[in-house]
Amino acid sequence: MTLDTSIVRSASPFGPMQTDWETRIDMDRLRTQRLQKTRDAMASAELDFMIELRMENARYSTGIKRLYWPTIQLGGGPLAVIAAQGDSAIWIIDPDYAAQNVPWVPDDRFHTPYQMDMAQDVNSFVDDLLHYFGPAIETARIGVDIWSPAMFDVLRTRLPRATFVNGQEVMLSARRIKTVDEIRAMKVAYAISEAGMQAAVDILRPGVRECELVGECFRAMWDLGTETTQCSEVVNSGPGAHPYRRFHSDRIVQHGDMVNMDFGGCFSGYFGDYCRTFVCGGRPTQAQVDLLKRGYDLQMEQLAVLGPGVTPAQLCAKLGRKTLGHGIGISAFEGPHLRATDDYELQPGMTFSVTSPPIGEPGVGGTHLEDEIVITETGIDLYSTYPYTLG
Repeated sequence: MTLDTSIVRSASPFGPMQTDWETRIDMDRLRTQRLQKTRDAMASAELDFMIELRMENARYSTGIKRLYWPTIQLGGGPLAVIAAQGDSAIWIIDPDYAAQNVPWVPDDRFHTPYQMDMAQDVNSFVDDLLHYFGPAIETARIGVDIWSPAMFDVLRTRLPRATFVNGQEVMLSARRIKTVDEIRAMKVAYAISEAGMQAAVDILRPGVRECELVGECFRAMWDLGTETTQCSEVVNSGPGAHPYRRFHSDRIVQHGDMVNMDFGGCFSGYFGDYCRTFVCGGRPTQAQVDLLKRGYDLQMEQLAVLGPGVTPAQLCAKLGRKTLGHGIGISAFEGPHLRATDDYELQPGMTFSVTSPPIGEPGVGGTHLEDEIVITETGIDLYSTYPYTLG
């Protein structure tokens, strides 16, 4: 097991705008490479078609965008069907707008969406499949990235000679190694996230509520053009910091509270996600200093061993942890992860949010840290540059 790795700290070299005086994110290349990676993964799985109902997969393969629903939503689209060869098709709530602004998909391949957890709508969707793709769909090998009971019943009944397989595993294999443009987008997303963190830190004082800290973070991130947020965002303080609470409330922060803030923005579909601990009033007790340093040491221990050529299972066993973090990219929480049960080998281009185990003491507080990394040829690129509170 290789553990001699190096940590390089980097930052996004540019902002979210496009310019004529330097090469930033090549969006055409980004879309072309993602579609090719989708089709390469389909070829490896011997798929003829891929039904993508998960928003992140449809965005990855086609560039189609929609609003972000706050709950699981199997209606409204986007739903994309990717053909191994030939044109794909997209079901989206605003098909006319999409047809006008997504020129790499033919105009006649956009359709109003269906509620894919209702049998009558799934039947209509099958009618569309037969219209767009003809009899080839009837005997095809088809990946499906998420199922509803209605889809499970209707698709197998209407297409009895087709073979259906787990399309989500195929798409995760396509997405696991990020392209240069994906990594650039993720670094911009982190920069937006950091601005949100700083805006919240600037108003952190006795009397502010946890929800106000989240609101100020949101304001700063939306000012910079975030598409959405990584989640509803975590702020916990005082007793809420231990045991660790993963949401914010209306609690009024008090002097001496340990405060954890876990924020993430989104740029061009790619997410940021990192966490830092602060002490309200800026004068921690010795017990809080000791706790902050313990949390920092745990995080540095994890970052120091990450790199190519080892498995998460090996690293978790070495450090005695159940997990070191989660994958991140065009989804805020995506495989592969860094768990003790994950036995794949880390490769350059994989991206993760590395999370320290939450620790705390009653009457003292709690701390949890999170950082964003890219696996490199020699170790990791640590691009979450915001400082840690150590005393």
